Order: sequence, then structure tokens, then C-alpha cells
Amino acid sequence: MDYQETLNKVFMEIQNSLDWQKINSDLSSQLSKVGYNPDLHKMLANITKMVSELSNLEVEARRKKSILVTREKVDRINQAINHLEKLILMATLMR
Repeated sequence: MDYQETLNKVFMEIQNSLDWQKINSDLSSQLSKVGYNPDLHKMLANITKMVSELSNLEVEARRKKSILVTREKVDRINQAINHLEKLILMATLMR
């Protein structure tokens, strides 16, 4: 396991849209343990939409040979993931 994979496991962040599948799986697993909370599921769905938009941006960035345009989107997605993780933790503690 390399350094970047270790960071992704500790902080649950993405570097590109391909990282989302594992994190989505982890978050879905955590959500299933909390019980049904429609707001948290909606947040997860919204992050998935953001990742889909990121994927389209990445394709455009590769065509233009400029990957810098995706950095802002990745940062916003990582903030959303972090926020959702905190809300899941609070929901778990409130059970």
C-alpha cells in the first residue's frame, strides 16, 4: 500500500473520480449501520452527482491537457465527504 492509499483510507478523500467507488462503498456501509436517515442518503446521492460532474471535467481536462481545472471540484467534493462523515458519526453517537 502506498502513501496516497494510506491517506485516502485515513481521511476518506478522493484525488480523482476513480477513487469514489471505494469511498462510496464505505460511506454506504456506515449509513446502513445508522438506520434510515433520508437527509444523509440525499447527501450521499448529491456527492455522487458531484463526482459524476468531476468525471466529465476530467475528460475535458485530459483533452485540453490541463488538469488544474478539476482541483476546485475535488476540494468541494472532499469537503462534502468530510461533512457527511461527521454527520454519520453524530448520528451513530445519538443512537
